[in-house]
Amino acid sequence: MTGPEQESSPQPEAPNQSAWQTPPPGPAKDPGPAPGIAYADLGIRIGAYIVDAIIAGILFAVVGLIILGVVASISGLAGALIGLVFLLAFNVAFSAIYFIYGWTVLRASPGQKVLGLETVNAGDGKTLTQPQAIRRWLFLFGPFALLSAFQLVVGNALGTLFGLASLGYMLYLLYTTYQDPKRQGFHDHQAETVVVRRAA
Repeated sequence: MTGPEQESSPQPEAPNQSAWQTPPPGPAKDPGPAPGIAYADLGIRIGAYIVDAIIAGILFAVVGLIILGVVASISGLAGALIGLVFLLAFNVAFSAIYFIYGWTVLRASPGQKVLGLETVNAGDGKTLTQPQAIRRWLFLFGPFALLSAFQLVVGNALGTLFGLASLGYMLYLLYTTYQDPKRQGFHDHQAETVVVRRAA
């Protein structure tokens, strides 16, 4: 009689892998976080922001004229200061609503939608939560709003320095976005977000 046949032990199944993952680093170009998805390059992101600036600029101009019309009845320096304060406050609030609503409801700002981009959670590609979107807006636009307010208060002398600080921060965001392999700028890292597009 032959010896008892040995039963082959069952092989463990491979763990389910999420489609949203980053390929291992190597010489090949990173195809993106998931099949058919690629990290959005800096150029197309700048293009989306220009589209957003045009859309938001038109809306802001319309509402801004209404605000100026309301405060125009207050004459003199007081009226001018009230008008500037209202415009600054409205600009900040409008920017926050415009982008935070877009990222949390549409998964993209209107400008990003036009160019086929989405701003999503870097870990799993899900829609941003509201706190996450607020954090991204604060690091992306908050410093500019704060520096603009300082410029308004201090006038021309120190205002130039605050203007240069705004330019420096903008260049820093562009640099950190450009040099990152996932195109995550400083603001993206702080909010754990990433901008993606459908691969061609």
